[in-house]
Amino acid sequence: MRVFNAKSLSWSIVVSAWLVIAYSRPLLSALEQYQAGALLQLKIGLLLWLFYAAFLSLSRALGCFKVVAIALIMIAAPVSFFMQQYGVVIDPDMLVNTIETDIGETADLLSLALFQHLFLLGVLPSILIWKFDSSTTRWSTQLGQGVLASTLLVAVMSTMMYTNYDDFASLFRNHRDIKYRIVPFNAISSTVSVIKQHFDVPTEFVTLGTDAVQRKSMSKPKVMVVIVGETARADHFSVNGYARLTTPKLNRLAASGQILSYTNAISCGTATAISVPCMFSFATAETYNDTVRSSSNVLDVLKQAGISATWIENNSGCKNVCDRIETTVLDQQGCAELECFDNDMVTRLSALLQETERDRVIVLHQMGSHGPAYYKRSPQSLKQFQPECESADLTACSKEQIINAYDNSLLVTDALISGVIELLQTRTDIDASMMYVSDHGESLGDHGIYLHGLPNWMAPAEQRQIPWIVWPTSHFKNMTVDNQQPVSHDYLAHTLLGFFEVETALYDHQLDLIDSTGSVNIAHTTP
Repeated sequence: MRVFNAKSLSWSIVVSAWLVIAYSRPLLSALEQYQAGALLQLKIGLLLWLFYAAFLSLSRALGCFKVVAIALIMIAAPVSFFMQQYGVVIDPDMLVNTIETDIGETADLLSLALFQHLFLLGVLPSILIWKFDSSTTRWSTQLGQGVLASTLLVAVMSTMMYTNYDDFASLFRNHRDIKYRIVPFNAISSTVSVIKQHFDVPTEFVTLGTDAVQRKSMSKPKVMVVIVGETARADHFSVNGYARLTTPKLNRLAASGQILSYTNAISCGTATAISVPCMFSFATAETYNDTVRSSSNVLDVLKQAGISATWIENNSGCKNVCDRIETTVLDQQGCAELECFDNDMVTRLSALLQETERDRVIVLHQMGSHGPAYYKRSPQSLKQFQPECESADLTACSKEQIINAYDNSLLVTDALISGVIELLQTRTDIDASMMYVSDHGESLGDHGIYLHGLPNWMAPAEQRQIPWIVWPTSHFKNMTVDNQQPVSHDYLAHTLLGFFEVETALYDHQLDLIDSTGSVNIAHTTP
């Protein structure tokens, strides 16, 4: 009796080699960046081949080789494409962000290049496996051969890891992103982590701020409008010194002393699914986790204190932040063009203000500069920077075209912020303020990286440094001792409590931008 079925074993070897070689570009790029020698790269490739071969041999033993092999390939193909195309890594946070992406955002990511990649590196090899791998070995023999092969391969892999422990340990310890660049292992391990996190989240909602009480000191209703920006980076706002005039109206407001720009603001995360629930929570960037979404946020606490809370949505959803307050979604049929541009929210805001008779917080959630289809975020009347990239396939455009499309989208944000301020200025019957803060930044090809979503510990500054604009200046801190002290999303919840004078044990006056007792400078006005 033959110990091994040569044909079956050869398929495991070939598929394992394909998994290592065909989808290795993201890993190899990182290894070269970290100056890993050719020998170490070869050892890592061999280690991965042994791992996949052992796994596939075990699947052969269980009679599900075809299904497992095709699943691995069909997972690896799209994952490798997006990693190569945009320079992203696949970790649990990126997976959550992907899951919570709506149909419109998903459609923006589809391209001819993607389908070509999927066919050549996914569909075609899957067809070959399904058609030509046909084992006629008896089940008992197949089980024995598969288990034996897996055992031998694991033994070789273990020996290799033991004898090369110093090299492997040093690389993975100093560059922990390596594991998120191994395709398709990264997608599978991240999926397991997300599922585990899901079951770790409390099933019961945790109510916070039950002690919240408002200290009312004015006869006029107080209104705070919070504009949650999308994918805006601070260094592309001309009000912050960017050479191009991307925020002409804000520049004029800053020159006349009407607004402040916090020029050193940091986001909680690099993806909407993390930053939006984080910024409205009482957690910090360091302490935030998924359990926070199952507890009260600052809008809930304000509502409990008797303050009306409303959310106006023009993005892919509020990520559970607005689940317990009044929410309205812009109706596309009521917009002038194919897409509801963000400045259309001013009309809806005006209607809400007409109904306002008591203190109220209103959140406007922008579509902002969401990519990769930046060109869709601005109407023809505001496309000042040409030529712009008119494709979601950013690699088909020059960097100049990508930046033109992105900067055009910021003109819409400029129109929205200034439009809200102009509207609030007409309402002398309320005590109004406005805060604009983006959820995260964006990479525009800097260092070969596009979009956003990298883990905080490896994200470039472009993905975390955000614009933060406040109006009127009289309501917010503007001391001039140290212009470089950063603010962050950690401040938002406490600033809202401070504005409405809500007393609760959750409040931290050191994180309140309105608290006049502070002694540090965190704002800088740019003319």
